[in-house]
Amino acid sequence: MMTEFLWRHRWPLLTLVGALVLGGMARADPAVWVVAGSNNTVYLFGSVHVLPEGGFRLAGELEQAYRDAERVCLEVDIGALTPAETTSMTLARAIDPEGRGLFELLGASAEQVREAAAAADFELAPFAAFEPWFVGLTVSLVALQQHGYTANHGVEQVIERAAKQDGKPGCGLETLDEQLGLLDGLPAREQQELLLQSLEEATRIEVEIRQLHEAWQNGDDGLLARLLETEFAGYPELGDQLVYARNERWAAKISTLLDQPEDVLVVVGALHLVGDRGLPALLGKRGFSIERR
Repeated sequence: MMTEFLWRHRWPLLTLVGALVLGGMARADPAVWVVAGSNNTVYLFGSVHVLPEGGFRLAGELEQAYRDAERVCLEVDIGALTPAETTSMTLARAIDPEGRGLFELLGASAEQVREAAAAADFELAPFAAFEPWFVGLTVSLVALQQHGYTANHGVEQVIERAAKQDGKPGCGLETLDEQLGLLDGLPAREQQELLLQSLEEATRIEVEIRQLHEAWQNGDDGLLARLLETEFAGYPELGDQLVYARNERWAAKISTLLDQPEDVLVVVGALHLVGDRGLPALLGKRGFSIERR
């Protein structure tokens, strides 16, 4: 059952962050950013990693960008992973190498977490062998799944299936192990905060995800930026590590794509595209010409 769970959710980090916090004037559709290179074009599209069935389709400006692109680049090149690789990589990160379980790792915070889990009606016992960051991820995934939101209907899955059918090669801005390593490498206090945040949000997740989904559909960058700021207001270190530092690294990688001859569609979590520390702003600071469509 755990193997099936891990394989069905192939973006553990960005499902957690990008689905709960998505990352101007309101528009009728999610924005497509067009970045001009010297010999090519990179299109940026912000995704929602988990959606209900029928919640996304290739259409409008995005469909045109997809048709024009010769390569599709996601946060992780999911087409290059097998179920066995995904499971092995995740479990290697999710289990403490010293054999300590959840409650030992939580230490003095264990009782607070137990109380939050009881309030969220989430049973911790089946996940007692795992590290706090992974349990926090699981809480969010289970809560979303209970309301019909799954990775199978998310933006990346839809686009990846289309790219596979059309024979478009893929690439990734980072590896799955790098994504997992960001959470696995968080200090104990920040892992505890992440787990508590997930448990607290689980009780109101249906309202929040609906609001975020609508803001994304309407291309309301201003609202998305405010929601992102609010989400990490009490957890600035998490915001820096899970969002802003990664934006800096990705901007450098996208800059190299802009030196290539082929056009590329880059799809990342919507929260990575908003605000003055989002990818469009960072690429603009690097001197690239950017248009929002």
